[in-house]
Amino acid sequence: MTNLSADIARWAQDFSLDDAPADVVHNARLRLLDVVGVMLASGSHPTVRKAVLATADSDAGGSGAHSLVDPMETSPAGAAFINGVAAAVLEYDDTHIATNIHATCVVAAASLAVAQQLRLSGRELLEAVVVGSEIVCRLGQVAPIRMHELGFHPTSVYGVFAATYAVARLRQLSLAQTIDAVGAAGSLSGGLIASFQDGTSTKTLHVGFAASAAVRAAALARHGISGPAGVFDGRFGWYRSYIQNGAAFNFDALTDELGTRWESLRIAPKLYPCAYTMMPFISAALALREQHHIQPQDVHEIRCEIMPRSFATICEPVEEKRRPLTSWHGRISLQHTVAEALALGRFDKDAYAPENLRNPVINALADKVVHLPDPIAAKDTSRSRGVVTVELNDGRILTHTVEDMLGTERNPAPESVYLDKFRSNVRDALPTAAARKLEQQLLDIDRIGDVEAMFAALPR
Repeated sequence: MTNLSADIARWAQDFSLDDAPADVVHNARLRLLDVVGVMLASGSHPTVRKAVLATADSDAGGSGAHSLVDPMETSPAGAAFINGVAAAVLEYDDTHIATNIHATCVVAAASLAVAQQLRLSGRELLEAVVVGSEIVCRLGQVAPIRMHELGFHPTSVYGVFAATYAVARLRQLSLAQTIDAVGAAGSLSGGLIASFQDGTSTKTLHVGFAASAAVRAAALARHGISGPAGVFDGRFGWYRSYIQNGAAFNFDALTDELGTRWESLRIAPKLYPCAYTMMPFISAALALREQHHIQPQDVHEIRCEIMPRSFATICEPVEEKRRPLTSWHGRISLQHTVAEALALGRFDKDAYAPENLRNPVINALADKVVHLPDPIAAKDTSRSRGVVTVELNDGRILTHTVEDMLGTERNPAPESVYLDKFRSNVRDALPTAAARKLEQQLLDIDRIGDVEAMFAALPR
């Protein structure tokens, strides 16, 4: 076996936390803390509650597992689905900047479900998260194009593979079984961004779909169902089948320095609950409001300089973006997002509330937001840059530039940023004592003997 799938499977099976630098391990702990906080913050969200009901109604694939946000017993695939929806519905989970992939969510959603069901240790869970998140970042670097431009959601289409490697490891599948499982995942890979147009809920389910599919792919392999070994680089492999525009594929990105050069260190936490591209614009708008005490009625125009490749997803059509139809629709609207930040002066898990979408002050500001091409940002898509200029009615022009968003590789986020976000997210989900205990357990996750016991103790 000399194909890429086998090479990655060997590394995924053999990896140990002892093989990774301390910063990689600690980064994984913080990312797990982050995504668990996001899941808990989303526990009462209407879409998450509907996902729980749908799973109870239709998922007859087994029992013995629990999602993080509901005490109902379900199959591991069902628990992974609910976890995934909770991780994604607020658009608050982390992102690998170079590929626009939400790197931890699918892997964590599936791994948590399986680790809890099998009563595995925190170390085993953390190793699966490290393996899966490293693989998903590398999968996104094979194709030199942006998947959104083809109508695909990269987190979903790549996440199912990464989560399958993680689940195969947790279930101790053999090398041959792991290759079969990942081969099956190739036929379970999907995720259209059609919901970007009308704000419907399907896109918020993609992480759940991918996490659930990964669990099912591993189960198929465990019971002897074979899968194509050339799922990545074969003649009818995923890349040549999904990306049919003559692109050159950098398959070396999958295994080059695997285990010594860590793409997972380039995963950035989200400070605000929306598409990552808009992070620096929120930060700039909040800074301008605070520094200059801007009042909405005094604003004549708001100019946002952004890389042109983002126009089609978060800036246009302009009228659609100025009046998003749903909370999720707002999370991919530059116009509404900048207006809400400037009008309210805050941006946390409660952003994009229905009343904010209908707020006449925010809507009036959104009508004044225009987007312009930023050639500097366009030249280096590995950075997270944003320029916001506010022209006031009295003629004053105020500008704020974010060169590298806090949390990115050139502007790393300290541990305190993760802790502050986690505490804010779980504030209404857990009593203070339970929240602080969980925080410490997640920071020491590789010393936890039983993941299920840790989460079962949470009041839900």
